[in-house]
Amino acid sequence: MSRATYLQKIIYRVTYFIFILTTVAGWFNISADNVLMKFDKLNVEQEITGWGTSAAWWSQIAGDSENAEELARLLYSEEGLGLNIYRYNVGAGEKDQEHSVILDYAPHNYDWRASESFLVYNEETGEYEYDWTQDAAAQKMLDLCLNYGCIDTVVLFANSPHYSMTESGSATGSFTANTCNLKEGYADDFAEYMCDIAEYFISKGVPVKYISPINEPQWSWGGGWVNQEGCHYELDDIIEVGEAFAAEIKERNLDVKLSLAESGCVSDDTMNYIDAIYENEAIMEVLGTYAYHSYWTDDIAYKYAFGKYMDKHYGDIELEMSEWCELPNEHLIDDIDAGILMAREISEDVMLTGVNSWTTWVAVNDGLEYADSMIGANGDCSEFVIGKRYYAMAHFTKFVPVGSRAVGFDISVADIKAEEAWWDDVVDGKEYDHYIIENNLNVSTFRTPEGKYVAVIVNNGAEKKFTYTMPGYTMAVYTTDATRNLELTAEKWAVGSVVVPEKSIVTVEFTPVLG
Repeated sequence: MSRATYLQKIIYRVTYFIFILTTVAGWFNISADNVLMKFDKLNVEQEITGWGTSAAWWSQIAGDSENAEELARLLYSEEGLGLNIYRYNVGAGEKDQEHSVILDYAPHNYDWRASESFLVYNEETGEYEYDWTQDAAAQKMLDLCLNYGCIDTVVLFANSPHYSMTESGSATGSFTANTCNLKEGYADDFAEYMCDIAEYFISKGVPVKYISPINEPQWSWGGGWVNQEGCHYELDDIIEVGEAFAAEIKERNLDVKLSLAESGCVSDDTMNYIDAIYENEAIMEVLGTYAYHSYWTDDIAYKYAFGKYMDKHYGDIELEMSEWCELPNEHLIDDIDAGILMAREISEDVMLTGVNSWTTWVAVNDGLEYADSMIGANGDCSEFVIGKRYYAMAHFTKFVPVGSRAVGFDISVADIKAEEAWWDDVVDGKEYDHYIIENNLNVSTFRTPEGKYVAVIVNNGAEKKFTYTMPGYTMAVYTTDATRNLELTAEKWAVGSVVVPEKSIVTVEFTPVLG
């Protein structure tokens, strides 16, 4: 990467000053009881292609439980969240090994993270062969969710290549941290393996739309970190794997696209990956989405800068936020703060980064009181509770269908606070500071295909009053706070005010009145 390119990225990062000065009318720690807001109907942004969740690793447990059908309904039916994106974890086989690093050494309950693979070792032939009865519970969960008819996109993603294709013989990473664990010369084998699995699911009628072979490549994935399947990739490794998959997809004439590179967070790596991918013609022929994760990035300025960078240089690429959960998790499953944090992340990714789709990492996880998921369950999913994160997701999925577009808005005041982060960058001897910006009042706005307008308000501060003027529309107000879950709290003509309680998520749906 050239010095000029790197400096340009630095410029995008430090635009937090410009962002604050030009997008809000207030300054740090400003708060207001009354907020005047209006839609900028001419400022139409990206199309929303969907909402989803990953099926790792809960589906392989839940699929065998008595609650499998109910969990499928809650997530993938119109009565539930109505999610349309399903991320199927193509397991790398740690559960199939006689001595699995995860099962033998990982902490209690981390056995959820060991996955079966369709590629198993046949002791009689001494060869690895496909067994499509493997991962039966996860396959059952997928089928149950598909039955509700909301899913139009299945993503086959791999946290690691199959353990037989790794240098360490384990899908948990290399013996040495920050070292690629894919055996030298095995990129083609990895591509053939994933495409074989894609063809299997497609033959069953599963709407496989993307293959995502790389997950969080910048993390160390090895050495002492062995709690789950994972693989480190340097930039050259990403391109090598991407080229192998592009060639295999084209050779088979598969009706699927490639999704890359699932950066673990919004960072310089995220921009470096897209720069290299975009310059590679072979990969670009089959690239469907450029995907990143939002872990540890609750920073509105940084996301704004990244979004501007993507829009300027790669506006023709579909952008996907494919994983997020709270790390580290600091909230109980029914804590409204957990829901507020998730809703704020969704809003920031849509309105600032400009993503087309947003997918949470954890649908269900182990823990009836303390879990990082939308739904908490016990070890075998025979019991479960619906958490505040579930309703946070519902504030978007139930009102912003596929085909909606993000739209601009004007607002009179914002409640924000910036603190200098503990890290910085040094370029040519000059330090560039990073800032974490806490946003206590967050708004995202949409226009649906039916002509409705939707505002999702995330309020982490005191009670506020939002005033709208939308003649010719009625409005319905839905509220989630400490005591309510997506409760209809008002229905009236869309001229007047909406009370947004302290620490709450409020969706206001404006419906045009037919003449």
